[in-house]
Amino acid sequence: MCGTGDGGSSTSSDRGNGGTSSGGDRSTSSGGDRSTSSGGDRSTSSGGDRSTSSGGDRSRSSGGDRSRSSGGDRSRSSGGDRSTSSGGDRSTSSGGDRSTSSGGDRSTSSGGDRSTSSGDEASPNVRPSARPQPSGPFLPVDSCGEKPTVDNGDFISDSDRNRMALTFKCINYYKLVGPEQVMCHSDKTWSKLPICKAPCTIDKRTFYLLDLKKDMFVKEGESQTFLCKETDYWKKPFVADVRCLNGDVTTGSCTLGCKLDARRYYWLDLTQDMFLKDERQTLNCKQKDYWGRPLVANVQCQNGYLTSNSCYQLN
Repeated sequence: MCGTGDGGSSTSSDRGNGGTSSGGDRSTSSGGDRSTSSGGDRSTSSGGDRSTSSGGDRSRSSGGDRSRSSGGDRSRSSGGDRSTSSGGDRSTSSGGDRSTSSGGDRSTSSGGDRSTSSGDEASPNVRPSARPQPSGPFLPVDSCGEKPTVDNGDFISDSDRNRMALTFKCINYYKLVGPEQVMCHSDKTWSKLPICKAPCTIDKRTFYLLDLKKDMFVKEGESQTFLCKETDYWKKPFVADVRCLNGDVTTGSCTLGCKLDARRYYWLDLTQDMFLKDERQTLNCKQKDYWGRPLVANVQCQNGYLTSNSCYQLN
């Protein structure tokens, strides 16, 4: 062995191994390996590996691996892997993997995988810590300020300040057309309002064929049966249907019918006498069943005679 000065150049020959170092570096190799370092670096390799480092780097490899690093990086690989890093990165791989990273990233892979990252990007698998809660399209009705008004109608008042809708109803005989409930939009405007359509007036002078004690009303879109002044030989009543449609009144001819006396049929839920044409109807009973469910009864008018059955549960 030949040496010239300290910290200069040294060459050693160890049983088939080659080791060269220059410039104050430390280089160690064994087992047929080749290790080269320059510029104050430390390089260690064993087992037939090749390790190269430059510029103050630290590089280690074992087991037939090839490891390269430059520019102040730290690179480790084992088990037949190839690991390359540049620009202040740290890259670690094992088990036949290839891992590449650049630009201040950290990349780790194992088990035959390939992992690449650059530019400090966030992983797509990372979920946000919290999700914003969606807000609904409506607000409490008090948020819209002054309550809307509907001609011939009004909303049902209550004391709930956080209610989400106003429920409207029309005055007697007026027909509610449109949405029954009105809500406050998120832009603090009211939703569509209903209207209360006026009923048709059945006055006794115009409809003189009808036996009216006073002017009557029929709701929009509905029909009602009225008693006629005409009777048959046996004083059986005649009745006529009166219909209200778009404010216009149409009347049918007087035909033989029946009078349903509210006092006589006291078990039926009647507020006044009813007049039926020759037909069958199902009416509500005043009483309920054992569980409080409503009961009904069938009433039929046939040839001027009225028949009915007992109350029963409607399925």
